[in-house]
Amino acid sequence: MLRQLWTLTRGQRRSLSAALLLTLIAAAVGVAQPLAAKGVVDALTAHRSLLLPVAALVLLLLAQALVGAFAAFLLERAGERFVLEMRTGLFSRLLRIRMQAFDRLRVGDLMARASTDVAVLREALTHLSVQIATNLCIALGSVGAMFVIDPVLMLLILGVLLIGSSVIKVLSTRIGRVSMELQTAVGAISAGLERALSGLRTVRANRAERRELAQLSTLAQDAYDAAVRSARLTATVAPVVQMAINAAFVLVLLVGAARVDQGALSLGALVAILLYASQLGGPLAELIEGIASVSRAKGATERIREVSALPVEEDTAEGRTAEESTVERRPTAATRHGAQRRQPSGRGPATPSLEIRDLRFGYGSDAPVLRGLSLTVPPHALVALVGPSGAGKSTTFALINRFYEPWSGSIRLDGRSAADLGLDAWRSHIGWVEQDCPMLHGTLRENLCYAAPDADDDSLWRALGLVNLAENVRRLPAGLDTEIGERGARLSSGERQRLAIARAILARPRLLLMDEPTAHLDPANEAALTVAMHNLRKECALLVIAHRMSTIEAADSVVLLDNGTAHATGTYAELLRHHSGFRQHVLSRPPASPPLSQDPLVVSDPS
Repeated sequence: MLRQLWTLTRGQRRSLSAALLLTLIAAAVGVAQPLAAKGVVDALTAHRSLLLPVAALVLLLLAQALVGAFAAFLLERAGERFVLEMRTGLFSRLLRIRMQAFDRLRVGDLMARASTDVAVLREALTHLSVQIATNLCIALGSVGAMFVIDPVLMLLILGVLLIGSSVIKVLSTRIGRVSMELQTAVGAISAGLERALSGLRTVRANRAERRELAQLSTLAQDAYDAAVRSARLTATVAPVVQMAINAAFVLVLLVGAARVDQGALSLGALVAILLYASQLGGPLAELIEGIASVSRAKGATERIREVSALPVEEDTAEGRTAEESTVERRPTAATRHGAQRRQPSGRGPATPSLEIRDLRFGYGSDAPVLRGLSLTVPPHALVALVGPSGAGKSTTFALINRFYEPWSGSIRLDGRSAADLGLDAWRSHIGWVEQDCPMLHGTLRENLCYAAPDADDDSLWRALGLVNLAENVRRLPAGLDTEIGERGARLSSGERQRLAIARAILARPRLLLMDEPTAHLDPANEAALTVAMHNLRKECALLVIAHRMSTIEAADSVVLLDNGTAHATGTYAELLRHHSGFRQHVLSRPPASPPLSQDPLVVSDPS
């Protein structure tokens, strides 16, 4: 356990070593104080001058206080830096977890590992640095000094303490096991609460508050039970330590008094040993507390190591440096208006913007979703992807974005494979409008600029104009700086969808992926977006998962997916005339749903 915790302190070992060294110096000064007190008593009984012995004792007391205070400050600062580095490191890893691993985890539990578990490790680190290492040195120094003064009394103390230590060792092992249960229970609470709050409208609409409360209460009860077991074990440690110390002190007092009476021990030596026995109590209690703290941190350490072992995305391209793989980046804000996108080296006019060949993939090894999918998106073309639910449309988008790696087959952007580009460079060429159009807490401007943080206001208004929102936003009191609430709660579904499209457009991608972009738009905005998609083809190619007839009819080419393969490809008219499967799919489509919102953008007060 100690070795595992030490490996996590890699970035703070120099600061921790300095703090530990100063603490050891302060401890050594403290160990010398009973000897100075012995000198005072011996001088007093021998009727010698007390000036030098008292001055030495006072200097030792002041030195210990000053050095100890500075050491405590260094230790606290190192502990906070440890927390900072641990959390930023975990944040970096959590944001790069491969989707296959992320799909198996719970967001709330991951949040607990980066917050609660790190705080537990910080406490253990402090105890490890001070209460274990330093107090162990103090205890050994005190025992050594007592052995020099009187071995008989030292052996009596040591025997009593060894009996207490054997009991404490058993308790510490059990504390480690219970701590793992406690940290797991706390993570489950965070995951359950995040689940309920993220879908709060769904919870209330389905009258599920009591059921969610019951589940959270059960998780809280599990955490309470684990915490009580841990507290019971931890509370047992202190009385055992105190009883051992008191027993040792009484034995020293009785046996020492007898030895003084027999003339085998001086009064000053007895005073020094009593001071050492009294001084030994504090370090031993803190040493045991430190061991218990490290035992409690065992669960947190294991949970953080689990995160560190998760596979992450690597932004590297085979045979290319990071600088080379990002040469083909988005234009700056100053060159966005009317600028032609620079084409990759070696691209000819006939090179497809997207080319997929014999793509095979599944989320489980025995459950393939794509079974040899092949399709092509020509430059500046609008291609509609249609098919029944489960045909593989969303999975195709996930693979194009490289959220998952295919079992076999290839994906090429502008004639370049994934091996030619790092992840960041690859995704910088792709825009994606998700089906549920997630928004982030913040302002309209912050959400629009998420993929293009250097975009200027002219670019923002141009993107909003393409989705028919510019005039509505201009009428808002705060304009682009209007707050939209958690997950865009102050916007309607249609407004969120149009903002998501504007956000993707703003980054000027070479390929724009749109998952049913007209699903929540009223007829007027649907028609306007259809025109906007035609305009967008001047700048990039579009691949659209389509269910609305307006999108399918407007496409240059339609690909019918079924059972993970492309069953047919052609124009809407060609497929309608010559392909019975497509004709059946189109005729089975329900009529367009009524618009969710025909009102202009109005950011409402959720209260």
